[in-house]
Amino acid sequence: MSKINIFFTALFSLLFCFQSYAQNDSIAKNIEELQIDTLKTDIQQFSLNTVNDSVAIIDSKLIYNPQRDSKRLLYNTGMYAGVAIASFGLLWIAPVSVSKWDKEEIKDEGFATKWKENVKAGPVVDEDDFYMNYIVHPWAGGVYYMSARGSGYKPWESFTYSFLMSTFFWEYGIEAFAEIPSVQDLIITPVVGSIVGEGFFIAKGKIIRNERRILNSKFLGNTTLFIMDPFNELLDIFGYKTKNKVVAYSSFIPIERNPFTNKQTWGMQMVLKF
Repeated sequence: MSKINIFFTALFSLLFCFQSYAQNDSIAKNIEELQIDTLKTDIQQFSLNTVNDSVAIIDSKLIYNPQRDSKRLLYNTGMYAGVAIASFGLLWIAPVSVSKWDKEEIKDEGFATKWKENVKAGPVVDEDDFYMNYIVHPWAGGVYYMSARGSGYKPWESFTYSFLMSTFFWEYGIEAFAEIPSVQDLIITPVVGSIVGEGFFIAKGKIIRNERRILNSKFLGNTTLFIMDPFNELLDIFGYKTKNKVVAYSSFIPIERNPFTNKQTWGMQMVLKF
């Protein structure tokens, strides 16, 4: 074989090897890019699934976040007025040892005259039993408070509502027909009652987030909710709903982590409840 033939044979062999290497390198790069794209897709899909699962978890839980609704509070007040009148009737027929009312004197003087006398004479330190002054009245103040708080009002507004209802509607209102306004009741009912009421508000949120269960019992959960917030619970049972209220919940959560830069990408998730 001549030297020229040997030269061209070697040249063609080198070109063939280079081309094969280039093709193999291109194939390797394509495979690597495909693997990277697949990895990114898997990461994004995992992240989206994680976000969707997170949204589903948040959306599936009952969230207690009452919206301001003056109509709901008005209904609460109306129901309380009916219950207060009924309570007055029950105390009227109850034994004197329970009500501490001098019914014969009230009958002789008349309700209107007795009311004026009691309002002018008060307030005084009453002699009611411990459970009445320090259990029933704080609970009643808490119920007043929850009527407003559960209607979307702020804590100080709910305290004001509790004060007005316990002082003017009950103590200087209905109850004054039978007895002199009480110093303990004027202080304990709105003040201690509002503290109790805010505790009710926090507890109600936790019970609702737990699917209205206490110790895994819906009966116990619903009974407790009714004791803490009877009028709002009744409105819910009757089907009352706050209208034209859209509540948005949003938060920043990690979406994906770049496997090459090791940087975390964050995004916002939002849940709308109608």
